[in-house]
Amino acid sequence: MFKKIVLSLFAFCSASMALDAATIIANQKNAAFPDTAEIRIKTTVAIQGMPEQAIESRIITKGKEKTVTEIKSPLMNMKIVRNGKQLSVTDLKTGAALPSQMAGQAAEYDISQDMGKPEDYLAPVKEGNFWRLSHKNPEQAVFFYSEELKRIVKIQQTVQPGVQSETSIKYCSKECAFPGMPASIDIFNQMNGQTVAKISLEIISMQKLANIPDAVFAVPKK
Repeated sequence: MFKKIVLSLFAFCSASMALDAATIIANQKNAAFPDTAEIRIKTTVAIQGMPEQAIESRIITKGKEKTVTEIKSPLMNMKIVRNGKQLSVTDLKTGAALPSQMAGQAAEYDISQDMGKPEDYLAPVKEGNFWRLSHKNPEQAVFFYSEELKRIVKIQQTVQPGVQSETSIKYCSKECAFPGMPASIDIFNQMNGQTVAKISLEIISMQKLANIPDAVFAVPKK
């Protein structure tokens, strides 16, 4: 009887100490950048067999619908203005308008937005120093959560048979202007176990803005 009581107490304590998907997703939402801010990012792209390329981006956001992104690299120098469903892309060297299809979601780094609902996941499982959070659909990404940081630090996903993607995330310390937010993101694409491409994003600076005139996000008329 005593042994059964001890085992029951152990099982109860283990269950009470375990995390759930809702807690992980809620904590990850705290890593989202302010929705009205200026963010400067350096992106380095390394593809097997090709010269490494560096890209600098300056992103100004106002709420969820307004974004101005300036991208500079040896191959491009462009400005992307997104205002709701309106969008424009301009070549900053020539002033010429470019096809809007070239625009990307450069300011989206909120992982929690793509995670879905807690009920979409299996119960987290302790794996080494992290908690492994797996989707009920095995084709979806697997997240690795640090209980110490209260953040997701690694993401793994099979893109297609033989091709895997792994994302590693480091966060700002308490000394940063925005502690707990991403400081750098490294994305590795692997084919048959060999890394064929790496994309590294370094957050150079962030500052929260109180108010930005709507004219900054005006989309030029064609």
